[in-house]
Amino acid sequence: MIRKALLATALLAAFDGIERRLLGHRPAYDVERMGRRLFGSARTGRALRWAYGPTLAFLQTRLRIPPLLFGPLVAAGELYAMPRAGATPNPRKWPEGEVPLLFAHSTAFALAVKAL
Repeated sequence: MIRKALLATALLAAFDGIERRLLGHRPAYDVERMGRRLFGSARTGRALRWAYGPTLAFLQTRLRIPPLLFGPLVAAGELYAMPRAGATPNPRKWPEGEVPLLFAHSTAFALAVKAL
């Protein structure tokens, strides 16, 4: 289980590069941007991913939630919680396309968890 969680988290990091190329910039929910906003350090954002990703993978596996449900649930929760925590701006202020891409991002992670 730990190996699966770490691999899925690593795949999510690879997905970040695809998102940046599609958008031409880092999305509002990029871990480095959130790390800078919350803690003044991009490195902290990257480190938090390695706690957050495996935790989500464990929950998805343990609760047996299908990935096509789990991914959107995570994205919806993040859209609600991240601005309130100060990690991202309000989603209404995000550039066009970033909200759907967050759903794709979370769902890609959930599918990776299931596939590995």
